[in-house]
Amino acid sequence: MQSYGERLHVFDREEWKAGFGRIVRERAMEIALPVVTLGLVIVFSLLSDVFLTGSNFRNIGIAAAALAAVAFGQTFVILTAGLDLSVGSTVALVSVVLAFVMREFGLVPGIVAGLLCGAVVGIVNGLIITRFRISAFITTLAMLSVTAGLALNLAGGVPILGLPPAFGRVAYQYWLGLPIPVLVAGVTLVIAELTLRYTRLGRHICAVGGNEEAARLSGIHVERVRVIAYAICGVTAAIGAIILTARVSSGQPTLGATLPLESIAAVVLGGVSLAGGRGSIVNVAFGVAFISILANGLNLLNISSYTQMMIIGLSLIAAVALDQANVRRKQGH
Repeated sequence: MQSYGERLHVFDREEWKAGFGRIVRERAMEIALPVVTLGLVIVFSLLSDVFLTGSNFRNIGIAAAALAAVAFGQTFVILTAGLDLSVGSTVALVSVVLAFVMREFGLVPGIVAGLLCGAVVGIVNGLIITRFRISAFITTLAMLSVTAGLALNLAGGVPILGLPPAFGRVAYQYWLGLPIPVLVAGVTLVIAELTLRYTRLGRHICAVGGNEEAARLSGIHVERVRVIAYAICGVTAAIGAIILTARVSSGQPTLGATLPLESIAAVVLGGVSLAGGRGSIVNVAFGVAFISILANGLNLLNISSYTQMMIIGLSLIAAVALDQANVRRKQGH
């Protein structure tokens, strides 16, 4: 017969196992993603002699920087239980606007104009959603068409050339041992994470996504918070546009076509719930790393971009299925 101390020890061990199992189930994607990403690194390093080189990792970082900036802004919107499908066309519009302004007035005015353009698109999205009560899906899908058409009209369907040479060189220059686009993405990550974790705005964004009615009853201005979230998403899309425009040294009216799918996939793979209210920018960075490493490795293996899109789409389905399973489990179903 077991003594009281032995029974207590067994109970504590079983309680610890149950608690650990619950954490694993609820945060399966957040735990699994770094492991899978490391697995990709190992597999691609075995299949390609080029993958583990410093120049290739530099290429991965530069390619991932724009997606990272866009995905960090997308996180703010998804945390409010929203969605922004217009980020790709926003990137194209910002690229055209900053190219025109930069060509006429110089580097700094062009960058400022690009950031303002992204913010305006985000604010318009937020105002339409909150004032007219139109779903985020329909609003941002319509805005995708509007901004894409506006970019093509402004540019006449052709690239805008004649940007300052210094701007194009920025995409491939180093500072503190890192490519400047990677540093820009890193600064964006730090600011976004600090905002969500330590500011009132961050708490309000999570509260709105977690339970809108409870947030409203607690005195949170839900509509204002949503507009700010979409404005932030517009600004980070503009940051992504600046990085991409510097890489191609021209304003491109068709830039960023794949970013809506890739940014949403990175956010959901990073464990951010589509139902809103739960997620971390750092985990989204792992989602960006997964997509970027996967794309780079498949390119080195000469796998077509169409197949890459299929794999990213299937990964998104799997992540959403896992997220929905977690939601149903919490609701007791």
